[in-house]
Amino acid sequence: MRWIGDYYRFHGHQVSGSDVSNGGHKAENVDGAELVIYTSAITPDNPELNRAKELGIRVISRATALGEIEGAFGTSIAVAGTHGKTTVTAMINSALSGRKVAMHLGGTIKGKNGNTDGEIFLTEACEYKRSFLSLAPTVGVILNVELDHTDYYSSYAHLMNAFELFAKQSQTLVCPCGYHTFNPRADGRKIEVGATGEYALIGYKGKDGESDLLIKTPDGIQEFHLGVIGKHNAENAVFAVATARVMGVDYDEIREGLRAFKGVDRRLQLVGKCEGRPLYSDYAHHPTEIKATLSALWTLGIKNPLIIFQPHTNERLTAFFDDFIKALSTCRTIILPVYNARGKEAGKTSEDLSRALSEIGWSACARSFEDGAQIARTLLPRIDCIITMGAGDNEKILPFLL
Repeated sequence: MRWIGDYYRFHGHQVSGSDVSNGGHKAENVDGAELVIYTSAITPDNPELNRAKELGIRVISRATALGEIEGAFGTSIAVAGTHGKTTVTAMINSALSGRKVAMHLGGTIKGKNGNTDGEIFLTEACEYKRSFLSLAPTVGVILNVELDHTDYYSSYAHLMNAFELFAKQSQTLVCPCGYHTFNPRADGRKIEVGATGEYALIGYKGKDGESDLLIKTPDGIQEFHLGVIGKHNAENAVFAVATARVMGVDYDEIREGLRAFKGVDRRLQLVGKCEGRPLYSDYAHHPTEIKATLSALWTLGIKNPLIIFQPHTNERLTAFFDDFIKALSTCRTIILPVYNARGKEAGKTSEDLSRALSEIGWSACARSFEDGAQIARTLLPRIDCIITMGAGDNEKILPFLL
C-alpha cells in the first residue's frame, strides 16, 4: 500500500491513509478524497468504506489499483508463487539494472518498497483472494504453488485454478517444470525452469554469506555469483536469469546485477548482535519457508540457533500445525503471541504450539516482546545465534535484544 501511495504522489496526487496501528479507521478520514483504495484485510463494515460510498467516492481494492497502474506501462513483469515473490522480484530488478524499471515490492530493501518511475512495471503478484488476476503481464512468473491462505482457498485444486488463470493472462510465462496445466495466452510462449527445463540450477556453493552458481541455459552453462546465501536463493536466481533473458538482457549484465544483489529486508537479515551472538530477522511464516531459512543457517555453519517465532494468524497455525511442529522441532524455540493480520482469533494458539514443541524438544511461550527477549537472554550460553521469524510485527522484539 505504501508503494501505491508513493506512485500516486509521484504523479502529482495528494495522498493520505489510515491504519489500525496509527490512529485507526475513521469515517472523516475519507472526506475530500476522490479515490479510496483498500486492502483485502479490510472488512465490508469498515467506517471509511461506508463513508466513501455515502459520498459517492470511487472505491477500489489494492489489487484493482495495481491492475490500473500496470495498464499505464507498455511492458510489465509480475512474479507469483507461494514462496519467494519478494526476493525474486528484487533479483529481477537487479538483473535489469540497465533498464528503467518501476518496481513494486511487498517487502523492503533498506526500508524502501521499490521505485515508482520507469518504463517497465515490475510487481509482486499476490494470490490471496485471487488478487493477482487483476494483472495481465507481459511476462508472468510462477515460482511454486503450495497450499496457503486456507481462510480463502478450500483446497490445493482451488488454489491451482487461480494460478492457471494467472498463467493464461500472461503473454510469456516462466514457470517450473511439470506444471503442464500452466499455459500462457494463446499467442504466448512458456519457458520452464528445472531439471528438464530450459533453465536449471546444476551447481551451488555457499560461503561467507554469498553463493556461486552454475546454471544451465539455452546458451550453455553460465556461471553467476550471488550476494546472498541459501540453496533456495540459488533456485530463485534461476527464475531471475530466465526472466531477464526474456527481456533481452545479456548474461554479463545479469551477472553484474546478481553479484550486486544483497537481499531484501527480513530475509535472513543480519541486524546486529545480542551479547556477541548474531541476531537475524526473517520473514518466514510458512513451514516450508522456515525449513529453507534453517537450511541456509546450517550452510553458514550455525548448528544451534534459537528461533523466536511469531505465528501469522491462528488460521494458518491451525491449518499447518503439524508441519510447524516438524519445521521447528530441531531448534530451541520461543513462541510469541499470534499476529492476527485479519482480526480472526479462532483456532490453535501460540501456547498450543509451544506445548507441542516442548514434548519433543525445548520451547517457551512468551507473553510479550520484552518477555521473549528476557527468556532469550537466559539461553545465550547454549546457542550460536538468535533469529526472529514471522510476517507480523515481530521486529518489535529487536530493540529488547539489541
